[in-house]
Amino acid sequence: MSQGGLRIAEVIQPSTVDLSLTGIQDKDELIHYLAGLLFRAGKLRSVEEFLDAVRAREAMGTTYMEHLIAIPHGKSDAVLEAGVAFGRSAEGILYETEHGGGVAKLIFLLAIPDQMSPDAYIAVLARLARLLVHEEFRTALHAAATYEDVFQAVVQGEALLEQI
Repeated sequence: MSQGGLRIAEVIQPSTVDLSLTGIQDKDELIHYLAGLLFRAGKLRSVEEFLDAVRAREAMGTTYMEHLIAIPHGKSDAVLEAGVAFGRSAEGILYETEHGGGVAKLIFLLAIPDQMSPDAYIAVLARLARLLVHEEFRTALHAAATYEDVFQAVVQGEALLEQI
């Protein structure tokens, strides 16, 4: 980890990125799919236990943001190490909750280990949300053809945050 806390570039990896989500009908199916990527990458001990934490967080308020973005997340002892799954959908996926929502095209699922402090957890979410506010970052994610493109967008975006 860097001195400024956990960086997205440190925890995103090729096996947890899908740039062509298809056939996913709704938020629950989407989150389950992305959690499966994290599980297969060795980040989760149990998909279902992690999903329980994500559902509990979703019940507190929507994780849908403007600009067709969603950032579902969960903190759980089922998380072996911090991880980020990223999915992109050209047509968008319905991301509705009882607290609102919309269509999401860029989705980041954050898996946070229980032992991470609440402050560090919030800092990771804030870092990602600050990145996604920047149109250049969102444009780079929409245009990415490969994992390397996504990774470079994250690295460049995080470098810009350090300068702000």
